[in-house]
Amino acid sequence: MPRPPLPLGTHGKIRVYKLGPRRVRARTNYRDYDGVTRPVERIGRSKADAENRLKEALRDRTRAGSSEEITSRSKVAAVAALWLRDLQESDKALRTKETYRQAWERDLASAVGNLQVGEVTVGIADRVLRAIRDNTGLGSAKHARVVLTGIFDLALRHEAIKSNPIRNVPGLTAGGKKAPGQKAGPVLSAEELPKLREHLRSLPPERQHDLVDLVDLLAATGCRIGELLALDWSRVDLDAGTIRIEGTVIRVPGSGLIVQPHTKSTAGMRTLKLPAWAGEVLRRRAAAGTSSWVFPSTTGTLRDPDNTRKQLRMAVKGTPWEGLHPHAFRHLVATHLDEAGLTARQIA
Repeated sequence: MPRPPLPLGTHGKIRVYKLGPRRVRARTNYRDYDGVTRPVERIGRSKADAENRLKEALRDRTRAGSSEEITSRSKVAAVAALWLRDLQESDKALRTKETYRQAWERDLASAVGNLQVGEVTVGIADRVLRAIRDNTGLGSAKHARVVLTGIFDLALRHEAIKSNPIRNVPGLTAGGKKAPGQKAGPVLSAEELPKLREHLRSLPPERQHDLVDLVDLLAATGCRIGELLALDWSRVDLDAGTIRIEGTVIRVPGSGLIVQPHTKSTAGMRTLKLPAWAGEVLRRRAAAGTSSWVFPSTTGTLRDPDNTRKQLRMAVKGTPWEGLHPHAFRHLVATHLDEAGLTARQIA
């Protein structure tokens, strides 16, 4: 019966041969990661010196041959680096790539980066994710869970683990303390919308930040804030009363604000028919505007979604709408469509 081959990345028995005074050869067979077994040898001044030199060569050979090899002893940080590289090379949205990279660096690297892949259990993962939820918020914990799931799926594909522990962690729900200054955002009803618009119009001009028109279009379309800020006049048909949503504003480190040429999902690439009153808002803006963007910054350039959210928060601070998030308008539109008898698929 033939002798079984050496496992990949391992060597056989080390044999030592004396070649002359103060000249010793240490030799063994090493099975490389291409499956071929090759002899490896080193010469030293003594038996111990030759063996140590050979062991160093085998160590370096293993590292070179398995720079991307993942085992149960691999650090989670090393596997994360490979997963993030694959993510960066994927066709996912730039904002998604940045969100997951930040989730790893901000919430996970210090918590699990130094653990070995095989050391992470369901219990450890559960504690880490709950701590993130309690200290940073439910949204951050959900992003962290997606990242960990991807990292351990990669380890599973390399047969470093038998199952992905993250997939057995119980579902995350709101709980624990919120991040400093964080509070649940109010739900906006159709009855409250006119009152909100009236409040925004009552603000001093320097605090209005063009929010009345912005709120009107959010309420008319249910768009995400980044989608609306990416709208330029070439995608507006005033005669037909339609707009084409075909991108979203994101911030790319090192490049600044750009328009990503697609929305969060394929279904998000859409043409919307506006209600007549929203069309009049756009007609007025088209007549008075000098920028190619429908909702530009004060200098006529792309407007930052994060700054716009902050402006809205400051505008409603101390009012019944304190904590209002632009997503509340998406819920408002969805509720209106539901009351009109549309199905869930049509609303989506």
